[in-house]
Amino acid sequence: MKIFDASSIVCLLREANFPKAFEICKKHGYDLFVTKQVYEELEKNPETFKLFKACKGFSVIDDVDEQCLSKISKRYPWLHAGEISVLCAGIDKEQSGDSYRCIIDERARQLKSKYGIKVNGTIGLLLWQKEKLNELTNTDCNEIYNSIKCSSFWIKEDVLKELLR
Repeated sequence: MKIFDASSIVCLLREANFPKAFEICKKHGYDLFVTKQVYEELEKNPETFKLFKACKGFSVIDDVDEQCLSKISKRYPWLHAGEISVLCAGIDKEQSGDSYRCIIDERARQLKSKYGIKVNGTIGLLLWQKEKLNELTNTDCNEIYNSIKCSSFWIKEDVLKELLR
């Protein structure tokens, strides 16, 4: 199970133009999820939402624990609702013993140790697909790197350069 935040979806679909990343996950038996909050966030941008809807196979988690949402939103007011909901979904999956991985970037990812959840960023997902699954070529990674580098999407340069190694 992969639980995606909106930033990862935007990065992969709009900036990197690489919906294949989702197909690779599905090919290897992973179910794809977004929370209701992430879905609603994606709906606000018609261009992104159209690309998202074209990616078949996503399910929506609509029962994220309200107490968790409230607690984390009060403690970390700089996080947006989508990030908070992905963190809470991860906490729930961790407590229930389900196999999962949250795909979320930057600020929210920094909380993985505090809450004991399994998290990767967008680039981490791509590196896993390249190095562990042997699904991405160096050419794929170069194209993704160049697309993201030329976009307005921000990823730390040292993290982005990992695609080129």
